[in-house]
Amino acid sequence: MRHFRGGLLAAALCIAGVYGQGPGRGGVPGATEAQTAALGRTNAELAKPLEAAGAARTAMIAAAFAEPGNARDLSAKAESLRAAELALAQARAEAFAKLQASPGKLAANQVAALAASAGGGGRGAALAHGSIPNITEAQVTALTRLTTDVMPLTKNVASARTALGAAALTESPDPSALRAKADAVAAAELAVAKTRAAAFAKIQASSLKLARNQVERFLEMGGSFAGIGFTQPDPMQFADREGFVPIFDGVSLKGWDGNPKFWRVEDHAIVGESTPQNPSGNSYIVYRDMEAKDFTLKFEIKVEGSGGSGFQYRSKTGLPWLANIADNVTANVGPVNLNWMMTGPQADFWPSSRDWTGQFYSENTPMRILAWRGQVVEGAGLARKQLMGNIGDRQALNSVVRMNDWNEYTVIARGGTCMHIVNGQLMAVMVDDDPASSNNQSGLFGIEIEATTKVSVRNILVKKLN
Repeated sequence: MRHFRGGLLAAALCIAGVYGQGPGRGGVPGATEAQTAALGRTNAELAKPLEAAGAARTAMIAAAFAEPGNARDLSAKAESLRAAELALAQARAEAFAKLQASPGKLAANQVAALAASAGGGGRGAALAHGSIPNITEAQVTALTRLTTDVMPLTKNVASARTALGAAALTESPDPSALRAKADAVAAAELAVAKTRAAAFAKIQASSLKLARNQVERFLEMGGSFAGIGFTQPDPMQFADREGFVPIFDGVSLKGWDGNPKFWRVEDHAIVGESTPQNPSGNSYIVYRDMEAKDFTLKFEIKVEGSGGSGFQYRSKTGLPWLANIADNVTANVGPVNLNWMMTGPQADFWPSSRDWTGQFYSENTPMRILAWRGQVVEGAGLARKQLMGNIGDRQALNSVVRMNDWNEYTVIARGGTCMHIVNGQLMAVMVDDDPASSNNQSGLFGIEIEATTKVSVRNILVKKLN
């Protein structure tokens, strides 16, 4: 069996250490040359039963990670393991008896030291340090949890195996005691295997399912996982809804509040449209059923025409409007309705402009553009703003924006930090350290339409943290 060759070799080395390979080594204090030679002969005598016990442990672990799981097979493997462990203990007892009848006989303190470390080679594979091909962070978490959940049980296995090894290193060992301790080892191993099998079955039935080559590598690592090497983060699945809630049902404007002259539902999208005959100026549709400060927001957006849009978050309504409103808009909609006007951070989206899409814009405040596309900016409300670094060239980043087509937009807001991502490309980062800033308040979500254009937004999902 190809699995655990490294683990089996480690086990053999542990046995070699248990019986000593030189003066003062292997847990045997003050070993003489005669004792060292005798211990070497003992190691050779134990090689075959040790290999058989290692193979039985390998089969037991492999059975725990079989697909589909088989409880009957686990029990059969546990019985085989019990027999192999008992045979190893009996061989160890016979070898120890020969040792004590030879010129290399160990003194009482040496026997005690040897007994204290007996069974060390039977502890199976240690927590493995290595890597599994193409493993994701979520899979790392799942396998680490599996390993840590069985740790108390694996400690029971180690204690049972040590007790079995120590029982073999007594003068005239009791055969019934050896059998009882071998039974205890098998029972402890079976408990570990059942727990592993149940946890593994859950992983394989989830979105974290391991591929065949990943399972094989996990088995080679002994079914234990710790100290994993560098991994890549999980790629974002834009359609993934785990942890997210929709704030648009796709068929109605339930929960949304905007001027019906401009806003409607069409083809499972919220649509805002402004035409020369029906100009909107700045017009917003507000989602009234949720306020949030820290969240991840995902939506798809499309703008047709030369105008623009943006998605408001952490925003308020009802505040005085600072900008001028064009006469033709006033003639079309009458006095401004502040309940349909939004103040606060905006994830800008204006495909016809080569500068604005993705930027961090503070709508209806004197702060206005705080982080242009391609910038990481640190500031404190109106007090200051400072360019801390560049994500990329502003014009080059515009190439990821799709004109007259759907775009995937993600907004991440955590504390004073907000990030805008368009079609998987980070566009802008704004860090506002002023807790009183309008950028740092819990608020509402909403969609803007501005100038002559048609904006469509669909699949609006929020993972709200507070």
